[in-house]
Amino acid sequence: MNNPTAEFVSIGRLDNHRLDFIGYSKFWGGPTATPVPTANAHIWGVIWRLHIDNIASLDDQEGVDKNIYYVKHAEIITPYIGKLMCRIYEHTVIPLPRGDNDEIPIEFWPSWTYKEVILLGAEEHNLPEYYIENLKNIKHNGEQGCFYMACLLKQYAKAKPCECKPTIKILRKPLKLDLKQLRTK
Repeated sequence: MNNPTAEFVSIGRLDNHRLDFIGYSKFWGGPTATPVPTANAHIWGVIWRLHIDNIASLDDQEGVDKNIYYVKHAEIITPYIGKLMCRIYEHTVIPLPRGDNDEIPIEFWPSWTYKEVILLGAEEHNLPEYYIENLKNIKHNGEQGCFYMACLLKQYAKAKPCECKPTIKILRKPLKLDLKQLRTK
């Protein structure tokens, strides 16, 4: 949650939905997550309370104005509070139905960075262990996207500048996604 007024409420489970990835994002270097209606499946996540004045900025962050996601209200089951009606964001393009044992095309693999952010959030908020293991088993495309750069820019914008001289020069070539190579694996 990229909003300073957001308050953690609880973890929660969205029943009859699965987590899927669709819609390539240049920022993340791969497709982004969306809940997809699916019988006998569920998604665990985090419930945040947000001041009503900040909902427009959250919608903007999620891309509602760009028709990437749309707002939906869903009943979320929490371990301690009971059922809550929550605002969720679904991608405007809903992926096709998929069976448990179907091969997931590489175009629908999230980037390494996106997967790590999801995993860190799941571990930080103590989502169930079996769900974290399922998240760890999601294949990723190896891309890092711009998230690391954005974190560095935020850090350097807030921190005092470093006056030390670097002793070595770091050269990093941009990663390239080779679909043919990944499909043969």
